[in-house]
Amino acid sequence: MILILAAYIALLSFAVHKIAGDDKERWINAGYLTAFVLPLVVHFLILNIVGAITGAGMGASAAGLLFAVATSITGFVFLYIGYVSKAARNH
Repeated sequence: MILILAAYIALLSFAVHKIAGDDKERWINAGYLTAFVLPLVVHFLILNIVGAITGAGMGASAAGLLFAVATSITGFVFLYIGYVSKAARNH
C-alpha cells in the first residue's frame, strides 16, 4: 500500500509540474484544488471502491483517510511552491 501511495503522489506531482510549469498562479490554483477539493474525492472513492471489493468498512475508511491526508499535504506543498516562487513571466 505504501508503494501505491508513493506512486500516486509521484504521479500527482508530475502532472501538476507539467501542467503548471513556471506559472505562479497555476501552482497556487493547483495547490488549493489539491489541498481542499481532491482529498474529499479521493477519500470517498477509496472508501466506496475498496469497501465494496473487500467488504472492510473500517479498513477502507482508514486507507481513504491516509490517501486523503497525503493528498492534502501534497496540496499544501504546491501552495508553498506557488507562493514562494517568483513569477517567470508577466502577462
